[in-house]
Amino acid sequence: MQVLKSPVLLRTAFDQYELTHIIGEGGAGRVYCGSDSSNRQVAIKVLHNQSSDKIRRFKNELFFCLRNRHDGILTVRDYGLAEDSKISGPFYVMDRYAENLRTHIDKGLSSERAFQIILKILDGVEAAHLLQVTHRDLKPENFLVHSDGAIVVADFGIARFTSDDCHELLKTPENARLANFQYAAPEQRLKGNFVEMSADIYALGLIINELFTGSTPIGTDYTLIGQRHEEYAFLDEVVSQMIRQEPSNRPQSISAVKSLIEKYAAEQVSRQRLDEINRTVIPEGDITDPLAFDPPKITGVSFTENNALQITLNQPVSQEWVYALHNMQSFRSVMGVPPTSFRFRNNVGTVSIRPEDAQRVVDQFKAWLPNVTTILHSNLQREHEIAAIKRKEQLERQRRNEERLAQINRDLKF
Repeated sequence: MQVLKSPVLLRTAFDQYELTHIIGEGGAGRVYCGSDSSNRQVAIKVLHNQSSDKIRRFKNELFFCLRNRHDGILTVRDYGLAEDSKISGPFYVMDRYAENLRTHIDKGLSSERAFQIILKILDGVEAAHLLQVTHRDLKPENFLVHSDGAIVVADFGIARFTSDDCHELLKTPENARLANFQYAAPEQRLKGNFVEMSADIYALGLIINELFTGSTPIGTDYTLIGQRHEEYAFLDEVVSQMIRQEPSNRPQSISAVKSLIEKYAAEQVSRQRLDEINRTVIPEGDITDPLAFDPPKITGVSFTENNALQITLNQPVSQEWVYALHNMQSFRSVMGVPPTSFRFRNNVGTVSIRPEDAQRVVDQFKAWLPNVTTILHSNLQREHEIAAIKRKEQLERQRRNEERLAQINRDLKF
């Protein structure tokens, strides 16, 4: 960390920041640390190389991290344009992290701590992938560690974004090599190659091995995790698959890597998914269907000439919601009209009844709505639990089958 000769003051529309130290520097920018007007410690990344390509990449990184809502990805708090004589260029503000993963590795980690770190960094990278962002420069220095143990993936300066998630569409020049060479996948070492998410998986494989052994795999004769920590020897096969030379032979997603780990680990590995409604990454078991929390409301009723009562709701209902309504076994029918009599199309429910029963059916249907919400929430939770049990059982069967085949092959004589 380099102390500035004199503090530098930067202002944004909402705050001001006093910079006192330089804590990092790369080819395009520099990271400073200091404090905001409330004396909270912050870090500020300033783009010094202001070529058109670097500015567009910085813009993509800034806005991706600005709207981030995942705990495993760096969040931008503020941004602006520095016009000081000592520091100039666009910048963004982030929390100040105590260390990065490199300093943790250099100090040495217990096997238990190393394994917990693996689970956290997998979650962060998976969240980016679910949002269709490939980092392309994963290395221990780009995982920041908070004093409370939280870990975030940072520095999306050379990441590849989809058109939906970026503000500037970019094409990597054919002669460009962007990634750190030590952690670059084989396809990144050749000019002009298209780099997919499997390159991030390759880098993660190197980092996983390094967390346990302190060294990065090179070639085939590298230090194995099992040689240092026998209880985590199962990770050697995981790493071996992650760092295969051919991208198509590696696990094709972080979820696939987690399945390999979960096959052997006693601890349940967290699962994540993309909430399509809010475009955020959430734990797989989280229930996001609004109908599982708030009952729909009746906005209109009408009785048609063919003795059909139509009830209009304020929102369309899902098949899962209709299933919950039809399976309210503890609720009696109203005037011979059970919940299963209702048919739905979008937000309109229809049931055939006598005219004189219409008001009582409407009243009873209204009373059913909160109960349907409760049942739907319970059904969705149970579906997740059953799916998790089935996945675990499948992984256990795979593990036993692998062990059986390995034993057969060990016993063969020639």
